[in-house]
Amino acid sequence: AEEFIKSKIALESITRPQNLEEKAISLVGSELYEAFIKGYTQKQWQADPVDLPESIINRLPFYFDTNTTYFKNAKFQGIPLDGFTALFENMLDHPNIEIQTGIDYFKEKKNYKPKERTIYSGPIDQFFDYKFGRLDWRTVHLKKEYVATPQYQELSVINYSEKAVPFTRIHEPIHLYPERNFRAKEGLIFKETSGYDAERPYYPIRDQKNLSKFLQYQKESKKLKNVVFGGRLGSYSYIDMDQAVSQALASFKQNCFLKGSLNTQEQ
Repeated sequence: AEEFIKSKIALESITRPQNLEEKAISLVGSELYEAFIKGYTQKQWQADPVDLPESIINRLPFYFDTNTTYFKNAKFQGIPLDGFTALFENMLDHPNIEIQTGIDYFKEKKNYKPKERTIYSGPIDQFFDYKFGRLDWRTVHLKKEYVATPQYQELSVINYSEKAVPFTRIHEPIHLYPERNFRAKEGLIFKETSGYDAERPYYPIRDQKNLSKFLQYQKESKKLKNVVFGGRLGSYSYIDMDQAVSQALASFKQNCFLKGSLNTQEQ
C-alpha cells in the first residue's frame, strides 16, 4: 500500500501545498483524492477544496494497516460509561449550582453579577456583539432512523464520499459500547448532513478572513479579567472532546477559582 501511494504521489509535483486540495493530493495522489476526499469535503464545507486551508486535512490520521480506530495512537480511548448527558448531570448536581434554561443570556447579561467571573463557552463574536464582524461556522444536522436490523454497518461511523449522496456519514451508536453485547431486533442510525446555520454553530471555518477577525476578538477578550472564554465556540477552534477537557483543565489552573493554592492530589 505504501509503495502504491508513493507511486501516485510521484506523479504530482506539489512540494509546498497552499490549500486543502493540494495538501490532500500530496498525501495520496489525485485518484484517491478524487475518490475519497474531494466530494466529501465539498459536502462538508460547501466550498471548493482549493479555497479551504490545508490545516483541515491535517486533522485526519493516515494509516497503512487494517486498524479501523480513528484515534489509533491514543494511549486511552473511551466515552463516559453512561454517556455525556449523565456526565454533565453529575457534574452539575451540586447545591451551589443553579441551572437556568430557555433564557437568552445576552438579554439578561446585565442582571448577572458573578462573585468571581463568567465562564463563557458560546460564540466569541456574539459576546462582543459582532463588533469586528461575524465569524463563519458550519453546523451538522442528524436525522434519526430505526432500521430493521440490529447492526446496520460494521463501524460506529462510515463516511460517504460521493458528492451525489446527500449525507456525509452515518453513525451507529451501538458500536461505541461493544462490551455491552446489545441484543435488539432493530437498530438505530443517524444520517449526518452539513450546512450553514448561524443559530447552531459547530465547526469554525478557520480561513485567513475569519482568523483575522478572531484575532481581534481574542485581543478584546484578554482585556476582560473576569471572563474566561473556552470550548470550540469560545476559542474558535476545531477541537475534539479530549482536547476540550484538557483546555478546560488548563484554563482552571490558569484562572484558579479556589482561594489559596492547590496541592498535586487536588489538581
